[in-house]
Amino acid sequence: MKKLKVELKNCYGIAHLEHEFDFRGNKPKAYAVYAPNGLMKSSFAKTFEALASGESPKEERFNRPSTCLVQADGSPISKEDVYVLKSEIDISSDGSAITNILVNPAQKARYDELLVDLEKMKSKLIASLQKASKVKKGDIEGKMLADWGQSDFAACVEKIKGITVEEDLSAFEYATIFDPKAIEVLKSKEFAEKADEFNQRYQELFNQAGTVYLRGVFNPARAEASIGALSKQGFFAGGHRVHLRGDANPVDETELRQKLDAINARIDADEGLKKLRENLAKNAQTLALTDLIEKLSSHQVEYLLEKLKPENQDEFRQELWAFYVQASPDASPYVTLWAESKEEIKRIEIEATQAVPTWTNAVELFNSRFVDMPFTLSVANQAEAALGKDKAKLKFTFKDGADIVEWSRSELKTLSQGEKRALYLLNFIFEVEARKLATKETVFIIDDIADSFDYKNKHAIVQYLRDVSRIEHFHQIVLTHNFDFYRTLNLTFVPYERCLMANKAAGEIILTKADGVRNYFIGKWKDNVTTDDCILCATIPFSRNLIEYTKGSTDRDYLQLTSLLHWKRDTAAITVGDYIKVYNRLFGTSYDTGRTEPLRDVLFREADEICTKTTQPGLILEDKVVLSIAIRMKAEVFLVDQIRGYMGQDDYWCEEENQFRVLNDQYASYGPPTRPMATLDKVSITVSSNIHLNSFMYEPILDLSVEHLKELYREVESLSITPLTL
Repeated sequence: MKKLKVELKNCYGIAHLEHEFDFRGNKPKAYAVYAPNGLMKSSFAKTFEALASGESPKEERFNRPSTCLVQADGSPISKEDVYVLKSEIDISSDGSAITNILVNPAQKARYDELLVDLEKMKSKLIASLQKASKVKKGDIEGKMLADWGQSDFAACVEKIKGITVEEDLSAFEYATIFDPKAIEVLKSKEFAEKADEFNQRYQELFNQAGTVYLRGVFNPARAEASIGALSKQGFFAGGHRVHLRGDANPVDETELRQKLDAINARIDADEGLKKLRENLAKNAQTLALTDLIEKLSSHQVEYLLEKLKPENQDEFRQELWAFYVQASPDASPYVTLWAESKEEIKRIEIEATQAVPTWTNAVELFNSRFVDMPFTLSVANQAEAALGKDKAKLKFTFKDGADIVEWSRSELKTLSQGEKRALYLLNFIFEVEARKLATKETVFIIDDIADSFDYKNKHAIVQYLRDVSRIEHFHQIVLTHNFDFYRTLNLTFVPYERCLMANKAAGEIILTKADGVRNYFIGKWKDNVTTDDCILCATIPFSRNLIEYTKGSTDRDYLQLTSLLHWKRDTAAITVGDYIKVYNRLFGTSYDTGRTEPLRDVLFREADEICTKTTQPGLILEDKVVLSIAIRMKAEVFLVDQIRGYMGQDDYWCEEENQFRVLNDQYASYGPPTRPMATLDKVSITVSSNIHLNSFMYEPILDLSVEHLKELYREVESLSITPLTL
């Protein structure tokens, strides 16, 4: 790709943007775009994200018609040629199938999609199997695979679908029959020898004359439990009796037990049958088996007893699962989807095993570049994956002293935003490695990748982006609102002429070549102090800070420049020539000092002129600094005048440090109208503490929109009722 032409109208937050990115030449094929927050970065990235998804960008807020033209060398760009690294952190996988497979990210997305669809069908099937078998959902797959001697659930269901089950087994509940406690009884000697006889005599208990039992409702086990409960609670000891159905008179505990013993004599006369009855009444699980048997027909009981013989139980387990599966309406759709998907899934997994060295290298790169992470990464099953025996999976190892914890990707938790973002970048590294192997022509759109990182890892990001820029078929457009990161991109690998700045003009976004990226003061201000009044005024806080660093805050020059940043007693009397004298002493220059115009007047004139500009390309740092100084000074003019009125002192001046805050608090104590206070609060929040030079140059002011500063300047102007020639 030589050129990328972009024409956007009403694409998300971008009203209009046209630009051609020229990647020709031997320089790194990368652009860096500096744009304040809220201007165009996310909208630009979102537009390309839509293209990468094969969708048309749109305008979401006002539903205006959108047009989007993105051409690579004159032809519409292919969605496969675009990759967007979003600023939002996203390390999770959609749906329930969170996979750890390391494979081409595009293939992994397809792999996850296939597994998610299969998982949904599988969940429906398991729900229907649970309803029929009463086995817990979480246990169904394991039990069924164990009973059938299979390792793959889908293959097992497919095999079961081919089995013929002649009996209607809907009355048989797997969970009841094969509960571990019920199995103890089923495996006993008594059950093996006496099951048929016990069942015959047990059924007679419900039919003989004078019985108190009712099949499926009240049986010997429940009778014993009822008597025991009444006795334990003192029912009989209190002199109470019970009236049995069919008897003329109620009976006490002794009479009741005698009656039950007489009914149970058909079983209890045989010690083996008696023990079997007691075992079946031992706990809730065996009682459930007894209840089940009572509900069955004589044929079903005979069938069950035959199947419960030790030598037949394994076959019966399989028959039950076969019946449940074949009776489920969800089994066939699941098997069909699996049959349609399995070859593609297998192909992707084979590719994953072949790419193990690639992912190992990517993981090692991540570990070496990103420092101070709480974890180290590795391919958990590298040997098996390399041999094609398993899919490559990612492992996270956390160490704290002697304590070591290992997690898979799906188990990740307790990570900071920066750590999550580092992991998010790992996906980007995988994407780059996959496209590198495939020699895939790609435009990477990278949106504010440096957020949430400390400086060591910001540098690691820049170094990796530099590595990416060296790949012949890769192109980058890196968007950021962080000027320090932007400057580092230029210092490291992005050519100066490919460093752009986004500015808002009338109804459009324009991208212009940057100025003063590496050293704004030397590159733009130093040689224009006496030829550009806006730059002249903008250097005041810069000069003042340098004097503070070198001579201290009590120095005469420092105090004079302070009066040019605040409304002080001597502010109106300080001329342009006075400031040039200070500047010459500081920098060893010999500029003319003859200008007698009050510098304050120059400051306000420049601010007024800035507000008339319709386009302001470039960083325009001097415009933002001048507006910020002018906003605060005009606000202080208003405050001093108002306080004089409240105090009745025409000669009042504030002599305190942090002057704006002191004036604002004093004014607020008089209970002024709410509108001025709202405006003054904006001044305090927006510019009051941002005028001064800091270790990030003018980072806070850089991120301010010049349009916002213009609006605030006009708002503060509207407050002033005092002439500026006090």
